Amino acid sequence: MSFGSRLKEKRESLGITQPKLAEMLGVSKGAIGNWETDVNSPRAAMLYDLFKILHCDANYLFQDNASSIYRKEASPEEFENIIQKYRKLDAHGKEMVDFTLNKEYERSIQNVNMGESLPYSSNNFPSAARNNFTIEKNSNIYGANAAHLRTDIDIDEDTDISENDIMDDKDF
Repeated sequence: MSFGSRLKEKRESLGITQPKLAEMLGVSKGAIGNWETDVNSPRAAMLYDLFKILHCDANYLFQDNASSIYRKEASPEEFENIIQKYRKLDAHGKEMVDFTLNKEYERSIQNVNMGESLPYSSNNFPSAARNNFTIEKNSNIYGANAAHLRTDIDIDEDTDISENDIMDDKDF
C-alpha cells in the first residue's frame, strides 16, 4: 500500500473529509487529492501536522516505503560482507565496533522497553511551521548516540565511572 493509499485509509477511518483535512492543514482540497493518488507528496514541514491530525506516525504512513530499507533479516551475503570487514579490523577497530554495537543495542532495548518510538515518529519529529523547521525543546533527534573509547590515555577509575554514567544518562 502506498503513502497516498494509507493517507486516504486513515483519513476515512477517522471520518475526516478531504475538504475538512485541507482546511485543517491550510491547503487546497486538490492538494489532499494529489497526495492520496500519489501525484505528489506533502512537504516535510507539513508532515508533523498531518501525523498529529491523523493520530499516527511516519511509520504508519510510510511503512511500505521503509520496509525495504529496514528489514529485520539480512541476506547471507550481507552477513558475510559484514563478517569479512569485521575480521579485517585491528584490535582497536574491533573494540570500537563492539562498544558501539553494545551501546546502541542497550539504547534500542531501553527505548522499546520504555514504550518510546524510533526517530521520526510523531513523538519526536521536529515540530514545524510551514517552511520553517524548529526543534522541540526536549527533542533528542539529533543527539549523539555513542562515543569512542580512547585507548591512548590512562583513565582512573573515578573518571571511567563518571564517563560511563554520562553515556548511560538519557537526559545528558
